[in-house]
Amino acid sequence: MKSTRWIFKDYISRHRVKAFDSLFSRRLPTLNATKQLQVGEHFLFFPPPLEKFGKDGYFNYQSPAILLDDPKLQYRRRVWGQGELIQYSPINLDQEYTCQESIKYIKKLRDEHVVCIERALLQNNLENGTNKSDVCLLERRVLMYTNSPPNKTPTGPLAERAGYRSLGNFTVTDMDIIAYGQLSLNPHRIHWDKEYCRQVEGYEDIIMQGPFSIQLLLKCIQPLLGKPIIQLRYRNLNYIYPATTLNICQSLNSPANRQTFQVRDLRENNIVYLTAEICC
Repeated sequence: MKSTRWIFKDYISRHRVKAFDSLFSRRLPTLNATKQLQVGEHFLFFPPPLEKFGKDGYFNYQSPAILLDDPKLQYRRRVWGQGELIQYSPINLDQEYTCQESIKYIKKLRDEHVVCIERALLQNNLENGTNKSDVCLLERRVLMYTNSPPNKTPTGPLAERAGYRSLGNFTVTDMDIIAYGQLSLNPHRIHWDKEYCRQVEGYEDIIMQGPFSIQLLLKCIQPLLGKPIIQLRYRNLNYIYPATTLNICQSLNSPANRQTFQVRDLRENNIVYLTAEICC
């Protein structure tokens, strides 16, 4: 396997966070301004260098073909499937941080490949080496590379509304999706090019970014939690089109220190888009 470690730096600008907040103006509750990044807001930062794009317009340096040095491993779609965030210490606004990125594993599953990427956000400049105390946030994200056509999947028992309470609704617009792609410097064509989505990947429209759906969930629930989030585990179960009204729900049966949430379709009762487990 080729080199599996990369270093990025970024400046954690409060102006980009404010621009993200403006997407939700008057549609969601807001937190009081802080001097620190909220959990999940790091998705707005640390984009890879704008080079080595695949045909889908996305960063290609972590694709199976590149990592395994096998040009035959070509896939029509790449899907952000699941991930985990662990917060160790605060990330301050208006400071520079380092992202150390590595490949945790790459696996073949039938005709697909799964790539797990690990990102550590560090508060030093790496010139003197690193240790565990330097890590402010550890993130793992899992991408699936597949040639299967997109198919919105009913989620069975997960979609049962009994045992959950609704926290609110949010209707996603195409301009929300495009603006988030600009804020996070995400060039993936499935988030802005409708014709590409239809003709190449088989979607009916552009789709919402995986990190955007996670940040939306966190934006809804953080004012209710009353204390900082330490750990988040999530799964993206279905893709989200513009004009979808999302229903954010909380489980009534979770232990106090481990809350469970879902992002559902308000109109299609059998569709769950995102599940998340949060520790405070």
